[in-house]
Amino acid sequence: TEIAANKLQLQRANTKLHIISQTDGLTGLLNRKHWEEGLLHEFKRFQRYQHTCSLLMFDIDHFKRINDTYGHLMGDAVLRGLADVLSRHMRVPADLPARVGGEEFAILMPETDLEGALKVCRRVEKSLQTLPFFCSGKSFTVTLSMGVVESRDLLPENLLHYADANLYKAKAQGRDIIVASVEEEVLFRERVASLA
Repeated sequence: TEIAANKLQLQRANTKLHIISQTDGLTGLLNRKHWEEGLLHEFKRFQRYQHTCSLLMFDIDHFKRINDTYGHLMGDAVLRGLADVLSRHMRVPADLPARVGGEEFAILMPETDLEGALKVCRRVEKSLQTLPFFCSGKSFTVTLSMGVVESRDLLPENLLHYADANLYKAKAQGRDIIVASVEEEVLFRERVASLA
């Protein structure tokens, strides 16, 4: 009947809108807002079961230079290429990869220790080394700076703080580097108290 067909069409449209609201239009990964909601949800699980989790933050090295040299369309192709590489190395649906900024990506890896997270980083690095991008008869590859943190008890904002701090250390040390650490909430509180 016509009413049933209209209802089905409306359901499909709502499903499509829901997916669009959760994902980054260029890469198809989660957008920052939905990823942060997932981070809060996972944190509640970590608290309940005392599971380890790791957070990886990636930044494409010299991305502005890529845009300036090859154009924004090639920059978009690089972003999509990295998203594809990340998606290939994720455990679905456990891991939460997202584009959280212009050329910045994050992956929340529940029940993953630092060793497991570093294995994923190395697989991503290896995949990117063999993924050339082509423009105007030239080819190039990209590298990443990576910040990784493992924790059992860090509040979401503190987990983000450490991963971001490690990412900036990687960039300061020359890029194409992984900086990783294991952190605890108690240590974070002590550091904050010592600054007061």
